[in-house]
Amino acid sequence: MSHHNNLKSNTRSIASLLLVMVLIPMLSVQIFAATEAEEIAKAAKIIGPLKYDNNCSSCHALEAEAWKQTTHFATFKSRGRTPQAKAILEKMGQRSMKSAGACRQCHYTSKLKGTRLKSAWGISCESCHSPASDWFDVHNKQGGDPTAKAMEMGTGKDQPAESKQKRIAAAQKMGMIHSAMIYDIASNCFSCHTVPNEEMVNKGGHHAGSDFDLVAWSQGEIRHNFLDTAATAAPKNRKSSPNQLRRLYVIGAMVDLETTLKNITIVTAKGGVFHKAMVARANKIRDKVQAILDAQPIEELAAAISDVPKTIDESTAIDAALPEKLKAASLAFLKKHDGSTLTAIDALLPAEKDYKGTAHQQ
Repeated sequence: MSHHNNLKSNTRSIASLLLVMVLIPMLSVQIFAATEAEEIAKAAKIIGPLKYDNNCSSCHALEAEAWKQTTHFATFKSRGRTPQAKAILEKMGQRSMKSAGACRQCHYTSKLKGTRLKSAWGISCESCHSPASDWFDVHNKQGGDPTAKAMEMGTGKDQPAESKQKRIAAAQKMGMIHSAMIYDIASNCFSCHTVPNEEMVNKGGHHAGSDFDLVAWSQGEIRHNFLDTAATAAPKNRKSSPNQLRRLYVIGAMVDLETTLKNITIVTAKGGVFHKAMVARANKIRDKVQAILDAQPIEELAAAISDVPKTIDESTAIDAALPEKLKAASLAFLKKHDGSTLTAIDALLPAEKDYKGTAHQQ
């Protein structure tokens, strides 16, 4: 039986378990953390980047090689062995990052072993592009037709434009987060890089978020844009265009602010380490967005940003609806702007020397 069929079998076998577990509340405060039932449902749909006959690297071999050079890949073996990780685990009463749900959800890609969760890889393809079993059979078929013959590595560039559009649209409809879906990709990044877990920070001593810039981090070691040249004699890890970098920079700042304000709205320990860190982050990111608007007025963003307090402190009440307003503004911005009219913000973008790591070259 293929890995894909095993996934479907696993999904059926845990159905009754899920029905019970969704009724069990979490015993600790975990902002945005998934329940174990949600983790199981997600893991049941993971096909994995490697090892099986039908997986991401079957067609995206060069991208997989680039991934193997990243911290995202290395974290599977290295992260849990660090003194910092061991200290956090001890404070949280846990023995292993791979078995602690709060750690596992951001640092690993899990699969099912029977009905149990098992951390199998580090941060991988499906961590960013979503679990693939629902959309895999249309993503790699001509025109998105699941009955069509599977495409082979390097043949994507030869498909008619209409067929490619249908294929991508069909996969997106079934849950794939395509690389062009900047808002969704950014949301995945910041859902972990703001460390939205109050207990982990306050009790465990985990740092309260990375100094994460979407341009600097996406264009460094994790860049894996081989698609256009994968089947050529000299494949290249393509850089994002200036237009794309501008859009990435704006959306990165907006989603960072959205996520950070959302963290503040559900803080339970007012004045705690996590709360103070989110307040400081919100002020810093609001200033970053304002610098963008000062350099280049952007109508779609201005109204939403005007609703964000100019100075936030621990007594500031954040309207729970504000993060959604920022999300709507971000989506409106992406719909209208292709980046070509945003040259005024170029001076704000990170320089290549400040990118996070070095992009892999074949």
